[in-house]
Amino acid sequence: MDWIRPFRVKKHLFTGLLHIALATIVVGACVTHFFGVQGEIHLRADQAQTLAVRHSPISLFLWDFQVVQDKDGNPVDYITELRLLDRSRKPLVVEEGKLRMNKPLKFCNYRFCQSDYDSDQQGVVLTYNYDPWGIGITYTGYGLLLVAMIAFFFQKQTYFHSLVKSLTAKRSYNEVVLQRSGLIALAVLIVILAIIMTKVVTPKPPLQPVLQTPLLGIHVSVIMLAYTLFAVIMVNGILGLCWAQKREQLMHLSQLLLYPALFCLTAGIFIGAVWANMSWGRYWGWDPKETWALITMLVYALLLHFPWLIKAKDERQKAKGRIIYHICCVVDFALVLFTYFGVSYLLGGLHSYA
Repeated sequence: MDWIRPFRVKKHLFTGLLHIALATIVVGACVTHFFGVQGEIHLRADQAQTLAVRHSPISLFLWDFQVVQDKDGNPVDYITELRLLDRSRKPLVVEEGKLRMNKPLKFCNYRFCQSDYDSDQQGVVLTYNYDPWGIGITYTGYGLLLVAMIAFFFQKQTYFHSLVKSLTAKRSYNEVVLQRSGLIALAVLIVILAIIMTKVVTPKPPLQPVLQTPLLGIHVSVIMLAYTLFAVIMVNGILGLCWAQKREQLMHLSQLLLYPALFCLTAGIFIGAVWANMSWGRYWGWDPKETWALITMLVYALLLHFPWLIKAKDERQKAKGRIIYHICCVVDFALVLFTYFGVSYLLGGLHSYA
């Protein structure tokens, strides 16, 4: 029963927590889909509107709308001031609220986000959602996932831990020092390349109002670090196919790098989901870029489980497995390239600027 070893809770607590977190996120998404309420409402100045939702007690009145501009006349924010009425409360009370780009307004378990505005700036389009349980469950999953991914690297008796030990086992002191120096140099190179890629892909000022958030830099940086690691794994795969004597060591190095690469991609996707929830009131919209990023994550997740899918019984099968692994590392990188370049030029979407 060797195949169940990675799922033993006592030895792999945070590996199990990682899978629980992913399941929690899926449950939260299902709750949102089946029990949440979403929609749009168009408000004009001096005209009260009621949400077109069954049993909704909320009426909205557009009090003011402003487009905040910089010194060059570029929009940097949208500010909508509302008066809201909860008709279920006795006596009736009118409350004032303000929402901005990336800063939704919460009222009676509804969340209102800026979506569009009329050309005469006398009207706005707001998205709204009522999801008191789904978002909470999903965000709990995000928190558990973050804790699990960070703590994963500190737990012992895992395949990742065995990879770290295998790279330094049965070597002289000088060989270990040289190898660790090489790994440090590789890590520095990866960070430098990720910074360069981040600078290239980050939109240049003036930024759209939706991009006026610190999450932009975090989201892009983490995604670019993941893509850089995948590029290194791809190059390592080519070397593994060409260099038979070092094929096993190169496979172990790729497996070692795959963990932080996949975790960075996963973290980047969910940081983007949190950002989307702040901006548009939903954390997933099946935009082409985010969809293909999810596909890339799932494909590399299969590669991460490669050691447990193939149980080699002899050296010939082990050698064949190493070749298959390196081929997968090279072929899978095509998904990264398509997500990074192809989606923007061929499919467009909200991420077409990236």
